[in-house]
Amino acid sequence: MTTSAAPTKSLSGIQEKEDDVRVIPMTRRPDGTYRKERKVRPGYTPPEDVAKYTNTVLSSNRPAPAPAMSAVPSTPKTKTQLKNEKRKTKRKEEPGTESEPSTASKSESKETTKAEQDATTATTTEAVDPVDTEKKLRALNKKLRQIEQLRERQDKGETLIPEQVEKISKVEEIMAQIAELTI
Repeated sequence: MTTSAAPTKSLSGIQEKEDDVRVIPMTRRPDGTYRKERKVRPGYTPPEDVAKYTNTVLSSNRPAPAPAMSAVPSTPKTKTQLKNEKRKTKRKEEPGTESEPSTASKSESKETTKAEQDATTATTTEAVDPVDTEKKLRALNKKLRQIEQLRERQDKGETLIPEQVEKISKVEEIMAQIAELTI
């Protein structure tokens, strides 16, 4: 008879017995009954027993990094950082590309840029205007149909809420808007 050492126990509670047999030991349930001892298949490692990955280089005792100086970057900039920096400088230069009088104040230059923006938005709205007018016409025609339905309900004797009565009173305004858009 060979004497075996005490069975080794893993973190998950699996014990190794003689002849490399691994088992989950018998346990007692809260109601007093016992769970049977169960064999564990060879090669199975429960998640509790899997060792976590540790990077020896990062976990070694290294001195803390010195605080970065604001004037000198600690690492060279990447291509995308350089591109973004160029874009930022271009954006800053764009409003200043036109020759601005040196005597003009900042508020006057802001007014000129606002005027330029209004001009550019006016040209863009003209390009999109046919689509917008179609949408507005459809919306106004829909309102007219709804008003007609409300009138029919009112003629049948239904009582309408004040918002519906107000909507009926706006027929002339809607007709005027439709006339403006169709011209």
